[in-house]
Amino acid sequence: MNYKESEIENIFLKRLKESLEDKSLRIVSQDRWKTPLLIRWFDIVIYKGNNPLAVIEIKGTLANKNTLARATDQVRSSLSITNARFGIVTDNEIFLIYDRNEKENDFVQLNFNELLGRITNVVNVTTNERTKRQILSIIKESAEIHLSQNFEISNFLKDEKIISKIKFDPNRNSYYFEDRLKNIKSFENQFFNKIFEEFSETKICRYTTLDTLFSMLNFISFRMNGLVGMNDKSEVNYVDNYLNGVERPLSKMHHNTIIALNKRYITSCSKISRKDELTLWRLYADDGTGVCLVFNIKRENLNDKVLIQRVKYADQNGNHPELDFLKHIREGVEALTGFTFEFRNIGLWKHFFKPFDYKIEEEVRLLVIEDPNLNPLNSNWVKTYTHSIINPFIDFQLNNSAFPIHLSEIILGPKSPEQDSNTVQLREMVRRKRSHINLNKIDSDLKGLKITTSKIKHYR
Repeated sequence: MNYKESEIENIFLKRLKESLEDKSLRIVSQDRWKTPLLIRWFDIVIYKGNNPLAVIEIKGTLANKNTLARATDQVRSSLSITNARFGIVTDNEIFLIYDRNEKENDFVQLNFNELLGRITNVVNVTTNERTKRQILSIIKESAEIHLSQNFEISNFLKDEKIISKIKFDPNRNSYYFEDRLKNIKSFENQFFNKIFEEFSETKICRYTTLDTLFSMLNFISFRMNGLVGMNDKSEVNYVDNYLNGVERPLSKMHHNTIIALNKRYITSCSKISRKDELTLWRLYADDGTGVCLVFNIKRENLNDKVLIQRVKYADQNGNHPELDFLKHIREGVEALTGFTFEFRNIGLWKHFFKPFDYKIEEEVRLLVIEDPNLNPLNSNWVKTYTHSIINPFIDFQLNNSAFPIHLSEIILGPKSPEQDSNTVQLREMVRRKRSHINLNKIDSDLKGLKITTSKIKHYR
């Protein structure tokens, strides 16, 4: 921005603040947004609550046609990034506004007072049956293009009742799935469940170190670590970057978003078919000196705060069919209506998407969102070993009646130190812990817990 534009911005900003009487609106100058390609600065953004309402581009003059064309293109781009309702271009003499609800009108010229009127008295978006049916057609078309082999989502989308779930939110400027249910059985949660395809296995396994197992048994506890400190440092923003092309680092996220992220805890497991597998011993169990833990899944303890699902990975070219499906819906709805489609539960399900680099893991992930009903033993903070990130953790009673996975087998690795002695000692340790549990009436069940050794004999 040159000196003249900076001066005009200051004048217009002062004029705007003095004239805008709606106290629910918040004006931010030089608002910074980060995309994967570059950092975008918007001259002025007007927020209603936490949602951008209008993005304003300031120019020295709009008399020049080239300058005007560049400015309107910049604003159109900014609307895609911020999802604001209005885009405004001005030199403090000419005022041009674009309303996404009137996309066929492009930019229209108003005077300053008319501009304020449009922002403070927003005309509601009306939706009709025809528009909803067109949106449903876009969703079905996207499924055929990107998820043609996923018969669960195809069958799910055949239900015409979906139309009644499609609503518009005037505050967030987007269509969405409405549902009175606020749990795992809600329509959108079922929609995502079909995208992933039903995970119906009854057992999973987890590779870890002998030290971790020792602590688990010694304290009869199961530790889960916060999402921010996971092994893939880009994971927090992976889905947002893929869908929106926008990365907001932790330092630029709203405080409520930081709070929510730090209430999400992850345990990485594998399909039971990968139990006692050499590659996973080498990668995730201290080069075979650790253990493989087998867990029974207690499906009755799963809900929208406690979820187990297989992770979906991008292909080797970086393409992610499931995310492309969502992206196609959003872009198609925006082309049709001027507004995007918002998946409101993406904040829950986005933790089950990862880049191709991690596909070898074939991870099955346990996600727990902190909730008082889960009754944890302890929660605190650590510095992660791999990335030195300050990260929260949470401890639960091992094998307690409300937890979704119960330890049923411990397999000592092919390079486990003192394998024979430790097998015997672990059995004795578990026996004594069972007595301790019974004596102190602890909500934990270690009955039937088996201690075995890896069948891999040639890896030393």
